Amino acid sequence: MDKKVIIVGTLGLLSAIMGFAAEGTKIIISDVRVSGDECMYPPNPSLRLGLSAAFLLLMAQATASAVGGCCKSSAVSAETNRAVGIVCAVLSWIAAVIAWALFVEGAAWNANVARDTAPVCYVLKDGVFAGAAVLALAATALGIASYVMLRRQPNEGPAGAVASWRQPLLQARIAMGHPQFPPHPQWRAQV
Repeated sequence: MDKKVIIVGTLGLLSAIMGFAAEGTKIIISDVRVSGDECMYPPNPSLRLGLSAAFLLLMAQATASAVGGCCKSSAVSAETNRAVGIVCAVLSWIAAVIAWALFVEGAAWNANVARDTAPVCYVLKDGVFAGAAVLALAATALGIASYVMLRRQPNEGPAGAVASWRQPLLQARIAMGHPQFPPHPQWRAQV
């Protein structure tokens, strides 16, 4: 497996893992303390996990785009492979931007601040970090698919096969070379 695919996959997987961890540690309504007319949100690891997940996701996307070469001319002979690769790259970026926004929004809702007016204290809805993590996995998979499609070599057929339009040209040539076996003793010319 290509080293670049492993790097992008690892960054995307770490982003998703941190997203799921942030979902499990996010602030719930029983964590919020009311002080006078303010809701006090306690320190929480979800803030750092969400921001780290967003950063790792952007690193995975930037790496996949940089090594994938979707925006430069390539020697891909099959235009279908190139078109599918570009579609995967665009969908990957769309999923990544949505996941990034969800990670940042979730992290903001888990910041250690005083906000809102009591008695109504709002917390992040369930599933925001988990949804971002699933989108991060999808963006990573699409980014890897884009890389593979855009880096695939043109179809050459089986090893040693020659394109059909070139075969008559090659068959018209005379093979030159040395014999593999020595001549038989009785066929030698007597001098």
